[in-house]
Amino acid sequence: MRALLLVTVAAAATVALAGCGQDTTNARDAKQDTSTSEPSATAKPTPSVLSPSVEKPAPEPAEPTPPAGATPSAPVTMGPNGPVVPPGVTQVPEAQIDVSALPAYYDHRGDVWVYDDGYSLEMFAAASSGCSEAEAVVVDQAPEAVRIMLRPLAQPQGGRPADRPCTAVMTPRPVTVKLSEPLGDRKIYLGVGR
Repeated sequence: MRALLLVTVAAAATVALAGCGQDTTNARDAKQDTSTSEPSATAKPTPSVLSPSVEKPAPEPAEPTPPAGATPSAPVTMGPNGPVVPPGVTQVPEAQIDVSALPAYYDHRGDVWVYDDGYSLEMFAAASSGCSEAEAVVVDQAPEAVRIMLRPLAQPQGGRPADRPCTAVMTPRPVTVKLSEPLGDRKIYLGVGR
């Protein structure tokens, strides 16, 4: 009975060490040292238990795919020195954008970025305060042009935050739209609305 208990403990220790990537020879030596007082009726461990385990790297989580027609999240963010553009996001050429309907006070009024294989556009819209947001809405998509309306949202969702002041200054916010077809060389017309 004692020999069976020692064999079981030694086997468990061997498996635990093999799972940690440790050399199992020390565990086998320890088993032999403790079992020399009694005859051992143990079977040899299988080679798979003795070989060091090779840990496979965990697969990277896939980015969630937004539902069809959903507004994608903004990949371009505002840093202290201006927009921060990640790899895979391209700025639309200035000649392809008509900003004549935007007020002069709009910061980054000619900056539009395309990503998601041409299906998603991002630009900056002016929020009415430091606590509110803004949105972009595709008004029309034609074979030759895309018309987008930028508008501030009057009140932050859930009301004004009690823990910080809300500056009454126009604040640029990243806004995105999802197109039904890739942008390609279509002209983008930006305007404002309420």
